[in-house]
Amino acid sequence: MSTHLTLAPSLESFITAMPKVELHLHLEGTMQPATLLRIAERNHVELPAYNVEGVTQLFNYRHFHEFLSVFMVLARALKRGEDFELLAYELGHHLADQNVRYAEVMVSAFQYYSRGIDLSEVVQGAMAGFTRAERERGTPVRLAFDYGRQFGAETAWKVLELAIQNMRYGLVAWSIGGDEVNYPPQLFAEVFAAARQAGLRVMAHAGEVVGPASVWGAVDVLGCQRIGHGIRSIDDPALLAHLHAHNVVLDISPSSNVCTGAVPTIEAHPLRRLYDAGISITLNTDDPTFFKTTLNDEYRLAAQVFGFDAGELAQLALNAARAAFLPEAERVALLERVETELAALRDMVE
Repeated sequence: MSTHLTLAPSLESFITAMPKVELHLHLEGTMQPATLLRIAERNHVELPAYNVEGVTQLFNYRHFHEFLSVFMVLARALKRGEDFELLAYELGHHLADQNVRYAEVMVSAFQYYSRGIDLSEVVQGAMAGFTRAERERGTPVRLAFDYGRQFGAETAWKVLELAIQNMRYGLVAWSIGGDEVNYPPQLFAEVFAAARQAGLRVMAHAGEVVGPASVWGAVDVLGCQRIGHGIRSIDDPALLAHLHAHNVVLDISPSSNVCTGAVPTIEAHPLRRLYDAGISITLNTDDPTFFKTTLNDEYRLAAQVFGFDAGELAQLALNAARAAFLPEAERVALLERVETELAALRDMVE
């Protein structure tokens, strides 16, 4: 991926040290090749490769549909609570290594529900891993169920019921992803209303491959305050004005958008234009193993390609802290912590 600017050593140091919050991250997309091999072997799941080198090659896909196919191979290897605990534990340490102070992580719930796997075991296993990592490293993580639109609204009701039952274990949000083209937000209006009524926070993948109408639907019909990707919002000035006026947050993953073909090049990405339009945006990795990125890398891209300075990068981190789906007292405490730590780093780049 080409870049434009050479980072000053002080800005590089700032990016590495700054506190961060990540809000758009799929647990399955964080799995390392060695971990996938280990889990597949103990669950007696056949993979297209049988060593770390071969499994690593699985993550080299040629187009978006091939990416989805590989994603499904990963998901099929996961069968037991201890699998999710291992993934979550490794991810918790990875996040802490990048000075992430809080994260929200999505689980592709239908992939497990459809195979008869107890979603409570999935949630409790993942939260056990995150809690163990938090005890060791200090980074709290909460979960969200991400439901594939293509599986239909009728089944979504059943998965939502299980989501509501698992709120007491650390599940805080409900989301839809998947086929944005053929399954518009309107199909899920009642499901999202029920999720909100139950106390779940709601978000949706929208405006990634479909135009502004998808984002309008997620905001107006589904009641989302956060949008995964949302980059096609740039095509509609009225939508930009609406997002700004109602403080709707776009959780953006630049490397993901390039790798999946949502934008042709990193230079064509509307990240800077969205920021300059006054939209509250956050930086994220989406599926970092697939896209060969880290959250530090995404902040570097913002600086190198789009010219974000330290103050603007700090604003992105603060946006994420403000948008966290935490109880108000915890959200305010997170925001204050991030603000305090950023202030302490100010001399690094002045």
